[in-house]
Amino acid sequence: MNNQIKTLMSQADELRNGIHDLAERTQNYQLNLAGIERCVDTISHCVTLVGNNRVAAIAAKDQRKIMAELEGAVDELKELLQR
Repeated sequence: MNNQIKTLMSQADELRNGIHDLAERTQNYQLNLAGIERCVDTISHCVTLVGNNRVAAIAAKDQRKIMAELEGAVDELKELLQR
């Protein structure tokens, strides 16, 4: 009986640790997902602006700003996907 209680307590501890680990991974996943969605929105916005270049010329200063924003979003996306 005493061994069974010790075994059950050990299993309960393992289960508790597993639940805490799962909760932490889920939170990290949600943060990564939010970051990925933000990057996709930024990339989509930049591509739309550059795509409109066919209709109206974009000033060189604005082009550099858009490309810097696009590069930043791509770099952040890479980091998020490597986690």
